[in-house]
Amino acid sequence: MIGVLEGFGVISVVILTGFILGRTGVLGPTGQQVIAKLVFYAATPALLYITLAETEIGMIFSSALVATGGSALLVGIAAFVLTKAVRRRSLGESTISAMSVSYVNIGNLGIPIATYVLGDLSYVAPVLLFQLIVLAPVSMALLDSTRPGAGGEWWKAVVVVLRNPIVIGAAIGVASSLTGIRLPGVVHEPVSMLAAIAVPGALLAFGISLKDGWQLPVPGARSQLTMITTLKLIAQPLIAWVVGGPLLGYSGLDLMGIVVTSALPTAQNVYIYSLEYNQSERLARDAVFITTVLSVPTILVVAVLFG
Repeated sequence: MIGVLEGFGVISVVILTGFILGRTGVLGPTGQQVIAKLVFYAATPALLYITLAETEIGMIFSSALVATGGSALLVGIAAFVLTKAVRRRSLGESTISAMSVSYVNIGNLGIPIATYVLGDLSYVAPVLLFQLIVLAPVSMALLDSTRPGAGGEWWKAVVVVLRNPIVIGAAIGVASSLTGIRLPGVVHEPVSMLAAIAVPGALLAFGISLKDGWQLPVPGARSQLTMITTLKLIAQPLIAWVVGGPLLGYSGLDLMGIVVTSALPTAQNVYIYSLEYNQSERLARDAVFITTVLSVPTILVVAVLFG
């Protein structure tokens, strides 16, 4: 339990720093956008390369991927269908909603929690792989199709997404892990420096977004956030437990790792993506805020039940 609280404490300090920077205005009116673009175009691709290149391929492609990835896929599809077909919202909002329930905060919270609670970083590898190899290309293709001039032709966006820095960074990282080929030291070191910016940069941008305070969402957005929160913090870990336990036969700490990583809150990167594509920024921000706050008791309960 102490590990869970430590993980949340670490990110809270950085978010608070961003909040203070936003309130004082020292970064100017475009500070948040500049940080978000830095994270999107340079820091996150570098982090994805470094993380995947240094992870053994056997750890990435484990059977736990079926439970963690399967649960994320199911709740993501459910959120997209409910938002697009039932609630009749835009493609952009439907995509951001799906990302809000399927993208877990594996970098900012998953790594410290895996370290302090589970005692093994290998638990985050399958989740990270699924988000990078499956969720990222599909999400970016859908969001790219919402850009002006795209005409909603998603199939063209599939081609465009191949130039997306997030996808490129992940692809190079997986290729490096598969082949064992690493960048020369003169390149690897600056890439590592850029990678170190990704997590604090995303947290700072999120903190700045809270500079004007947080208000209770309007009724329409409130019901959307309720759906996202329910799918993210209840449905996803429950599905992960069913698939990982009764179906795949995991138990003990291994099953706990599957459930805990599936119960992590919405990743701050979803908010970064919403800013980059100008799609449902407030919804993404609120989803990150609400699921992060409520995931504390959720993960503590999981830790008690499996501990």
